[in-house]
Amino acid sequence: MMSILLGCGNININNSSTSTPVVLSSHYYNDLYSWNISGGLAQTQLGRGINVGNYLEAPYEGSWTGGKVLVEDDFKIIAKAGFKNVRIPIRWSAHAERAFPYTIDSAFMSRIKEVVGWANNAGLKAIINVHHYDELMRATGDERVSHISRLEGIWTQINAQFPLAKYSRSDLIFELLNEPKDSIHYNDWNDIVERLLTVIWGDSTIPYTYNTQRIVMVGTAYWNVPDTLPKLSLPHYANKYNTIITVHNYKPFHFTHQGAKWVNGSNKWIGTTWLGTESETAPLITLLDNMTRWNSKANRGFEIYLGEFGVYSRYSDAKQQKAWTAFIAREAEKRNISWAYWEYSSSFGAYDNNTKQWRPHLIEALVPTQ
Repeated sequence: MMSILLGCGNININNSSTSTPVVLSSHYYNDLYSWNISGGLAQTQLGRGINVGNYLEAPYEGSWTGGKVLVEDDFKIIAKAGFKNVRIPIRWSAHAERAFPYTIDSAFMSRIKEVVGWANNAGLKAIINVHHYDELMRATGDERVSHISRLEGIWTQINAQFPLAKYSRSDLIFELLNEPKDSIHYNDWNDIVERLLTVIWGDSTIPYTYNTQRIVMVGTAYWNVPDTLPKLSLPHYANKYNTIITVHNYKPFHFTHQGAKWVNGSNKWIGTTWLGTESETAPLITLLDNMTRWNSKANRGFEIYLGEFGVYSRYSDAKQQKAWTAFIAREAEKRNISWAYWEYSSSFGAYDNNTKQWRPHLIEALVPTQ
């Protein structure tokens, strides 16, 4: 999720009835495209998933979750609900030295291995990324060059600590960097992608076979928004067999982030509605269609992964939150776009840590009962 969007705190679900009824077709609450049987793995590599957000990308684990840390049961709960992938946002930059060789704290590396192991043992495909590298996003000039080298050093260590021999390419995906933005412009990002692919895959001139490369997930510049897909330029050796393209969507932002205290001016948006009218659904359909159109061009055909989408829960109406979530999920499934909801159990959370239950309006939107 956008780095300004993460320090979310606790939630207070608004379960009031809407004064204006939701008009979205009830069909969206059904398994329209037969993803229930396999969780979407019959249609995509990653299927349906969820982010374990606000845990390992916080300054330290527990600081954004009232002291709660991830435990093995979390992944069992996620898998039992029908999800097939889990995206694990990680703030490696808070645990790596600033000088070459940028050594990552061994205890933190062990913790990530533990969490990935829990996910895989639960039957979930894990995506690990570099999340909240804010210093890189703000850096310019020589300082940016230094941070890019540090990012390469971080990935060199991750790549070595998670070898294919131990973590299969179907069980663990590497996502290069969450939401490049600010001083990282389009051409900068394209160059960084090529550098990091060299770190992870090695010399691209050496012949390889299908199963000798880690699958890598590449987002778009400017917050991973789908609109910037045309600006993404990948090296020729990145293809549909070794690369997944990821995008994020929180449109319409005034609805999904109404009252979010970390977003300036969001209190003015409280009460913004999303009812599923044609005027509200049409722009989202266009956005998804444009993604499909981009991907249909020659030498593409990538799996597209909607790595984040969700609605802040404190002020949004539960029925409207359910409608928007179901609409995005089903329209993604219609296009064979795998996805991960933002997020598991914090301010957008589908799971309530207090009651130890899934919130019905969200789990029913994400994993239909019929």
